[in-house]
Amino acid sequence: MKSQPEQETALIILHGVDTVQYGKHKLACFLKGSRSKDIIPTRQENVFGGLLWHTISTIEGFIEQLEAIGLIEKRDIPARPYLFPVYVLTDAGRKVIEKKIQIPLQIIKREKPITVGETEKQTLELFKKGNAVSDIAKIRSLAESTIYTHFYRLIVNGHLSSSDVISEDVKKRIEEVCSLFDERPSLTKIKEKLPQEITYEQIRCVAAKFYGEK
Repeated sequence: MKSQPEQETALIILHGVDTVQYGKHKLACFLKGSRSKDIIPTRQENVFGGLLWHTISTIEGFIEQLEAIGLIEKRDIPARPYLFPVYVLTDAGRKVIEKKIQIPLQIIKREKPITVGETEKQTLELFKKGNAVSDIAKIRSLAESTIYTHFYRLIVNGHLSSSDVISEDVKKRIEEVCSLFDERPSLTKIKEKLPQEITYEQIRCVAAKFYGEK
């Protein structure tokens, strides 16, 4: 698939802001073309999925840059039981669309990529043989939390999905809580809204898939 020229990125995002009322993370998912049930797009070519080739994190960085230079701004809209912040165009942003002004944006690398090493591969091989988390931990003389950390790294790098290692019921509960937040919250904030038996390690694995990034 051919990507849009980089100089058109800002215009694509501004058109997206003008099309839907979302906060940063959901707007980034919309622009990437997420099929999440939480993203219900207005079908417009060059908007929904218009930045497919970029990561969610990179798109969020673009959005932050447009906010910093005053082309978009946050505005609270009523949403029970709280106000919900969404992005809207400023007058300057609307003029950029009308005049099709090219706005250069920079890709900001926030973190080093999470890699999969030999220890994660050993865990993966044991998992593929049908071993449960507790079994893998005993075989490898490691804590179960460490095995979940391996799973997290494997999920981030596409070797597993959260559905492979987390039960559907637990996964659904975690995703429901994640969808309550516009921007990615801390694990603690997610944990506070979940039953005590759901662990931080399980939340981390599901969040890695839900947010489409590390």
